[in-house]
Amino acid sequence: MHAEINHLFRTQHGLAADRQLRSLGVSWEEQRTQLRRGTWCRFSPAVIALAGSAASWKQRAMAASLGTSGLVLLDGAAAARLHGLDGYERHEGIAVIAPHDRSVPCNDDVVVTHSRRLSARDRHVVDAVAVTTLPVTLVRLAALGFDPSQALDSALRRGASPVWLRQHFERWRGPGVSGPTTCIQLLAERVGHRLPRSWFQRLAQRALHELGITTVEEWPVRDEQGSLVAELDLAIVECRVGVECQSIEYHASAADVARDIRRKRRLRRLGWDIVELWWTDLDRMDDVIADLRAAVVRATR
Repeated sequence: MHAEINHLFRTQHGLAADRQLRSLGVSWEEQRTQLRRGTWCRFSPAVIALAGSAASWKQRAMAASLGTSGLVLLDGAAAARLHGLDGYERHEGIAVIAPHDRSVPCNDDVVVTHSRRLSARDRHVVDAVAVTTLPVTLVRLAALGFDPSQALDSALRRGASPVWLRQHFERWRGPGVSGPTTCIQLLAERVGHRLPRSWFQRLAQRALHELGITTVEEWPVRDEQGSLVAELDLAIVECRVGVECQSIEYHASAADVARDIRRKRRLRRLGWDIVELWWTDLDRMDDVIADLRAAVVRATR
């Protein structure tokens, strides 16, 4: 029994729920004895901590989800931090979500939300902590008033399936349920379409500041006969340097790739130098600026 108890504390950030100790054969009297001796200490209303265990944000998150049996999941910005989503790395608050009829004993600094929509399908485990799945975390961010845009961007860059995300966003839709519609709209902007224009505006502002030249959005390039060759997402017109956003959906087949190569050759014959921007480039904007700088230098020689 001692080995099982030690394993429980070791794998749960130094914590164990009262009910877990009962299931391992620890009586209330034995538990009180350990508390008097100082071997264990009371962490929250239904959770015991091993004395000397390292205090951490994950320990607080673990305690909140351990407070009662059943479905109690880390929620909102706390869930986004546990998932490692961009923008929430330093979030310190703890919030949990539980079914509408479940009481959740926990410390006063824990925010508790109840939902009739929550089900076992929404449960995921990260580093031993029960948390809402990635799609539900994004939905809950929007519902709680956080902007899920950056978190969604990071989820997509890490390879989250847009189809899977959309399926769960749709599953959470319903009368009086906030969050899913916002996430569906944000996903639609990102999948099968160009990157949101706000990213290009940011790029244009940085290019303008660093290179001292004017950038233009949606610039049409025509050949000698006046036929439209391309409409560049962003153009440094006087240098004939263009920035184009690439979407995996439009580059998925051999035919797509071949068509794109022909188009780029025509642009180059017309004197245009093209810098590509992919979703994975959103976390390497300094490199994109460096590519732009090199293209301008080539154009002005």
